Amino acid sequence: MKKTLFAIASIFALCTHTFAQVGISTSNPQASFHIDGAKDNPTTGAPSSAQQTNDIVVTNSGQIGIGTISPTEKLDISSGNARIRAINSNIGTGGVDRIVVADANGVLKTIDFTAYSLFHARLTANQNLTPSTITTLLFSTPLATSPFYNYNTSNGVLTFNQPGNYLITLQASFANAPAGTQLLLGVRPNPDANYLGRGSHYNATTTSATVGELMNYTTMLVIPTAGYQIRFTAAPNQSCTVLSTETGSTGSGNVTNVTVQKI
Repeated sequence: MKKTLFAIASIFALCTHTFAQVGISTSNPQASFHIDGAKDNPTTGAPSSAQQTNDIVVTNSGQIGIGTISPTEKLDISSGNARIRAINSNIGTGGVDRIVVADANGVLKTIDFTAYSLFHARLTANQNLTPSTITTLLFSTPLATSPFYNYNTSNGVLTFNQPGNYLITLQASFANAPAGTQLLLGVRPNPDANYLGRGSHYNATTTSATVGELMNYTTMLVIPTAGYQIRFTAAPNQSCTVLSTETGSTGSGNVTNVTVQKI
């Protein structure tokens, strides 16, 4: 009889050990495996947020929580920093490997940041300019863009979807420009107001109809809010043409374009 009772008790103990949650430094585990680092959890009920900060759990779905008993990812760290001491021994490959970023909820993701931050577009067609008139340059559908930007090809307005610092390079070729023409490129806000940036110079000789005077202008803009809008403009003091494509003895190619990059 005693042997029978002992056998039943042993089976019961084995089943309890097999299916129960395991706790270290806590008699009240909240997951399949639960370590209470500071031994400060209550004997009943869930630990407070402050008490969880020193806890580690593994759930029945294999998710690991550090500082939280309710992980929502395979590895969920409630706060603090992660460190890999020998990370420099595994060097990445530029142009192939991706950059790790965190979203608004702290979930790690990867992006190709070079492509992700870039906007580049080329002038749709040649644009004729009248003296001392500010003309919006109309670029075609961007060859490269990201969620940072929206560009309206009809009115030439670029909308920033995120505040921050942006590097802008604007290039244009002015054809049919008399010698001594002031060639001016600018960046203006929308609705229109004073230039956010502008640059100009005078051409020494008259330019032809197919090869113009090339001008580059680079500046940085501090965009204050999402939804901020700008446009790219040209305003020479003589009639001339901004070329989309230059044509010469060695071939043709795009010459007027704009590049924006979040930095």
